[in-house]
Amino acid sequence: MDDCQIEKVVELSTAEFSALVITPLTNQPFIAENKSRMFVDNRAIHCLLALGQGSEDGVLVYSDGYDYPRLAAYLPGMRDILNARLERAADFIVRQGTEATENGNWGVSFEELEKRTGITIRRGNGLDGMLLDVLTRRREIASAVLTDTGLDIAYHPSFCPRIQGQKPCYFAKLPEEQKTRLFYDAVEVFCELFESEGIYSTLHDGLQMPNEEILARGYLTVEAMLAAGAVIALPENSDISLRDILQYELAEDLSLVHTQGGEPIFLEQEEELTRAERKRFSDVLDARVLETRAGEDGTEIVIDGVKPERLEQFRSVLDAYKPEAQSMKFIQ
Repeated sequence: MDDCQIEKVVELSTAEFSALVITPLTNQPFIAENKSRMFVDNRAIHCLLALGQGSEDGVLVYSDGYDYPRLAAYLPGMRDILNARLERAADFIVRQGTEATENGNWGVSFEELEKRTGITIRRGNGLDGMLLDVLTRRREIASAVLTDTGLDIAYHPSFCPRIQGQKPCYFAKLPEEQKTRLFYDAVEVFCELFESEGIYSTLHDGLQMPNEEILARGYLTVEAMLAAGAVIALPENSDISLRDILQYELAEDLSLVHTQGGEPIFLEQEEELTRAERKRFSDVLDARVLETRAGEDGTEIVIDGVKPERLEQFRSVLDAYKPEAQSMKFIQ
C-alpha cells in the first residue's frame, strides 16, 4: 500500500466484483476503460481500486497496459479504510477553511489536498463523489462544489471566527460525549417546559428520535405517545387493551391483526357496534395490545390473548355494518 497511489475508485456490481476475485486473470471491462490511469513513476505505482456493492472489501489493481490485472491485492475492510482517510481529509478542509475565511467561502486545490492528505482527488475518479458525500454531512459546511482544479466550499458563518460579528462555535469543538450529554440535558428541560401533546412531534419528527428511545428515556408515557399518534411496540409489562387503544386517534385507517398472523380486520365500523355486541366481544376488546405498526393500508393493531377464530367472528359482525352489506339488506 505504501508503494501504491489510488488514481480512481471503481464501484462494481456484486457479480462483477465476485468475478474479479474468483477469476482475476480474465479481461475486465473496467480495466480496459481505465488503462491510462495505471502507470509507474519514481513516486509510486498508480492503481485502480475496485469496490464491490454491498462489500466492505476492495481489490487494488495494476494492469501494466493489459485488460486484466497484472498485479492485484485483495484488501479486506478497504471501504472503511478509505472512508477513514476521507474523513481525515474532510477534517483538514474544514479546519483550514473555517480558520482562514473572512466571508464564509474558501477553496482548496486538488494538488494541495494530495500534498496534505495523500489522497488523489480528480474530477470523475470516484474519490471526488465519495469526498463530497463526506463533506455534505459536516455541519460546518453549507455547500461543496467540485471544480476542474479543486473544491469550492461555503461555510456556515457561525463556525468562522474571522467573519466580523461572528463568534467561534465552541459547541462544535466539544468532544462527542460532551455534545451528547448537553443535547439530552436540553431535551429534558424542553420536556419539562412544554405539554406532552407537542413534545412527541418535536422529538420524533423534528429531532428524528426513534420511538423506542423516547420511551426508554422516559420523555413520554406509552399513553401519551399513543395519543400523539405514535406507531410503537409496547413494553412487555404494558396492560393496554384494544379498548384503550380505540380511544386514541391513531390514524384514519385502523386494522386489527392477531399475533399469530392472518388477514387484517378493518375497524371503520367499530363505532357502529351495539352495547350487546360489545359485551359479546368483550374478550376481543379487552385483549392485550402488543404493538401498533405501519401496515399497507394504515395502522395495524397487533393483539394477543384471544383465539384467532374469535377475530374472524368479530370480522363478520363488523362486515355486517359496511355500506355494501347494509345496501344488500335494504334490497332484500
